[in-house]
Amino acid sequence: MAGAKEYTVKPSPFPATTKTATAIIKGAETTATTVYFTDKIMVTVTQNGRLAHWVHVPLDVAATDDSLTSNYYLDPDDDTPPSDLLPMHHLTATTILGGTIPEIDVLGQTLATQIASAIKTRSSGEMRTLVVGTGLDKGMSGREEYSELVGLILGTL
Repeated sequence: MAGAKEYTVKPSPFPATTKTATAIIKGAETTATTVYFTDKIMVTVTQNGRLAHWVHVPLDVAATDDSLTSNYYLDPDDDTPPSDLLPMHHLTATTILGGTIPEIDVLGQTLATQIASAIKTRSSGEMRTLVVGTGLDKGMSGREEYSELVGLILGTL
């Protein structure tokens, strides 16, 4: 078939590899869990046991040039190397469930793109879809809280 993608099947252990971390962020116990399935990577971030917003980010986006896989385009005259902390702009998060509260929708999509970028930076050949479920308070969208959330999640990858 012309244009059909070829996938290699990777054997995965059963049960799926899982890692969990917990921290107190802005006074709320926050738990991040990552589960590596054969076809997907699922990350959940919960407070008070809730999960209200689900986002997915396909990691099999084929970047055709270096401008899609790096952030160097931000200031090409700058001699400092690009920051790996910036999300890759070719990765797109899409809400699949929830998203009725705009602040939480933006937070969930931003977190998902940041996580996807971290995964692609660590393993550029990763092709599984990232699914992120969040159940966070609206107050988690501040800069300090966001940094703590990202740090907690990165500890589970």
